[in-house]
Amino acid sequence: MNRASTTAPDDPRGVPPRPHWQVWAIALSAGLAAGIGSWLAGELAHGAFKPRLFAIEVMGGLSSRQPSRESQNAADSKNATVVFAILGGVTGLTMGFAGGLAGRSGSRGLKVGVGALVIGGLVGALASLALVPLFFRGFVPDRSDLLAPVMIHGSIWVAVGAVGGLAFAIGMRCWGRLADAIAGACFGALLATIFFHASAAGLFPDSGSTEPVASTSIVRLLAMGLISVLVAIGAAAGAQGGFLHPASSGTEN
Repeated sequence: MNRASTTAPDDPRGVPPRPHWQVWAIALSAGLAAGIGSWLAGELAHGAFKPRLFAIEVMGGLSSRQPSRESQNAADSKNATVVFAILGGVTGLTMGFAGGLAGRSGSRGLKVGVGALVIGGLVGALASLALVPLFFRGFVPDRSDLLAPVMIHGSIWVAVGAVGGLAFAIGMRCWGRLADAIAGACFGALLATIFFHASAAGLFPDSGSTEPVASTSIVRLLAMGLISVLVAIGAAAGAQGGFLHPASSGTEN
């Protein structure tokens, strides 16, 4: 039997597997949907937390209310947590549902997606709470430093990618390829992080891309889109046996 053009997850119902191109189309569509959905939801929640203001005297005896550095950092950290929780939840939902569609079961995909929505949101939030404060502790000394933001953002986005890859493989019932799907999605998230920072630094140098959340909408869209699409590509490659354990391109009788 030729296995070069199809993916063959274990399916007790005897449902024939989808051709590779259909799995790729579903995964890429899910990645695009996750990127746009995460960005739209993030834009609605952008700046939800405001820094506490303090009265400050200025020249001429006048006073104004301005945030302190600490209160601004606290607000930025909370806002980033919201954004990355949304990213994790939306990515988990879409990848789980896409995995179900790829495995010819939309109902299973919906169940997996809802579970991954909760798990992805929690993972995104917890990773942000643990890592975003590093932006404010001298690890990112200036805008020309990309290593630290890549490491911090990359750790958060790889965690989100792992949930997406797991959800996609479970949705497809690729039990023997869970590790491949997770590894592929994590690798995709890492590539997205590197490409995002390299491209944003060159094309949008004043966008605040080295901050927890970029200051411009177009760069936030770039981040969400790259992460979601490359996570989807990696998950699809892994779920079809093409990451840790490449599938044979030959035939079996």
